Amino acid sequence: MVNDVTGFFLIKIKKILSLILSVVTLVTLGLIAIGCGGPAYQGWSGFAGDDGVLYFGSMDGRVLAINTSARSQGLPFPSEGEWILPVRAPAASGGMCGPLGCMPTAQPTTVYGTPVVAGNLVYVATYAGDNGKVMAINRLAPGYDEAGIPAWNEGEWFYPRSESEFIGSVVGGPIVLEDTLYVNTSDGKLYALDAVKGNERWEFDTGGKIWTDPAMKDNVVYISNYAHKFFALSSVDGSLIWEIELPAAAASSLAVAGSDVFFGTFDNQLYAVDGTNGNVKWTFGGDNWFWATPLVKDGVVYAGCLDHNIYALDVSTSNELWRFTADDRIVSTPVLVDDLLVLASESGTVYMLKADIGKPEHDPVSVDTSVMVPVRAPLYAEGNMVYVHASNRCVYCVDVQSGEKVWGFCYSEVE
Repeated sequence: MVNDVTGFFLIKIKKILSLILSVVTLVTLGLIAIGCGGPAYQGWSGFAGDDGVLYFGSMDGRVLAINTSARSQGLPFPSEGEWILPVRAPAASGGMCGPLGCMPTAQPTTVYGTPVVAGNLVYVATYAGDNGKVMAINRLAPGYDEAGIPAWNEGEWFYPRSESEFIGSVVGGPIVLEDTLYVNTSDGKLYALDAVKGNERWEFDTGGKIWTDPAMKDNVVYISNYAHKFFALSSVDGSLIWEIELPAAAASSLAVAGSDVFFGTFDNQLYAVDGTNGNVKWTFGGDNWFWATPLVKDGVVYAGCLDHNIYALDVSTSNELWRFTADDRIVSTPVLVDDLLVLASESGTVYMLKADIGKPEHDPVSVDTSVMVPVRAPLYAEGNMVYVHASNRCVYCVDVQSGEKVWGFCYSEVE
C-alpha cells in the first residue's frame, strides 16, 4: 500500500515538474520572441536557396535575397537577383487610449522560420505579437512597399487577405508540397493553404501552442505542440490519422526518414516514432534539450544537443556510434556535405567532422574572430559551401573543402 501511494505521488510530481518545465520553456521562448536580450537573439531564420540566391528572414521584419556569387566577389549590394523587402504588420485593433479615443498600435514584425521557395514564389510567415501572416512574394520582382502592402505582382498574396485579420503568430517555417502550403501557428493550429492563390483549404486545431515546423511524408503531415501532443494528419483534408501524448513537449522540429519521425523533447530525450501508427520505437537521453532538428542520412541520426554534444546514433537501434563535444551548446541544425558533417555551436564556431567517425577534418572556424557571435539558425549547404546566419545580422560562407571562411556579408549595414 505504501509503495502504491509513493508511486502515485512520484507520478504526480513528475507530471507537475514536466508542466513547470513547459511553462518555463514557453516563458523563455516568449522573451526571445519579443526581442528581449537585444542583438543576441537575432538570426533565427535559415536559408531557402535557388539558382545561387539565398532567401531568408530577419528579426527586424525584413526578407532578404542575396546572390552568393556577388557576395563572393564583394560586389555592391544589391546586385543581380538581390533585394531587401521590409514586411510591416498592419496595426492591430485596440492599442493606446486617451481622452481623444483609442489609437491602434503597430506591432513589430519578425521572421523566425526559414522561408521556402517553390517556382517563382518565396513563402514567408511572420510573427507580430499574437498575430501572424503568411506571404507569397514574387522573388523575381518583389512587390511589397515599405508599409508591407502588396503591389500584387504575378502570383503574390498574403493570408488572411484582410489587413485586419490574422492567424496566430508563426515561429516555425512553412512547407510546400505540390500545390499546398502548410504552416503551424502559436494559436495551436495547422493551416493548409492553396500555394498558388493563398486560399485556405483546411485547418486543424491541436489545442496547444505550436512553435516548430510541420513535416510531411507520403500524404501524411506530422505536427507536435506544447501540450505534449503529437499528431499525424491526412494532407488531403486534415483528418486525424493518429495522435499520441508525450511525457514532455517537443523541443525540436521534426525530421522524417523512411517510415519514422525523429525529434527532441524538453525532458532531454530524442525520440524515434513510427510514422504509420505513432508507436515509440526508441528514445535516447542527453544531458540537456535536443533543440536542433535532427539530421537523418544513410541509417544514422545526427542529433545536436544543448549539452554541447552532437550524437551519431544508429537509426534502428539508437546505439551510439560516436559523439563529438563542441565548445558550446548546439542549437543550429547541422548539414552533410559529401562525407563531412558540418555543425555550428552557439559560440559561432563551425566544425567539419568526418561523418563516419566524428573526428575533425579541419580546424574549427570562428565566424567572427573578434567577438563571440552566436549561431542558432539552421545551416545551409550548396556544393562545397556552407552558409551561416549569425546573430550579428551577418551571413558567412565557409568552404568545407578547404576548411576556411570565404566571405561575410552584414545586412545590418544596408537598407
